[in-house]
Amino acid sequence: MSTQFTAVTEEGKIPNTYMTGEVSYKKQTSEIHPENTVIKDVSFEPGARSNWRINASLQLIIVTNGVGYYQERGGQINLIEKGKVITVLPGIEHWYGATPKTKYSHITIFTEVDKGHGTWLNSVTDEEYHSF
Repeated sequence: MSTQFTAVTEEGKIPNTYMTGEVSYKKQTSEIHPENTVIKDVSFEPGARSNWRINASLQLIIVTNGVGYYQERGGQINLIEKGKVITVLPGIEHWYGATPKTKYSHITIFTEVDKGHGTWLNSVTDEEYHSF
């Protein structure tokens, strides 16, 4: 007996309300992953980055291409490359994005989305971004 899976792809640009620069995404939904999980493939053009953010649930970031930055509030900016996996715990203020000269992409997995989508905060300033 074979099992058939249905998949839906949603894609588009992420509004500058939440990002600086050009950021696009593809959201995958299917019967393969748990219903309470969101999986997105997110791509950042050079210099693009998210705002500061706090998640309501666990987030995994799996770097798939390019070189990017990841920072938690009060910590240093970390250089992240293909193959790197980051676990972002709920309640941790953080941001991520491309370096000034390279494109960057990752797959992000949010678990327990029924806990909420988290909170988008202020933009990462140019001074913060260029402090690496």
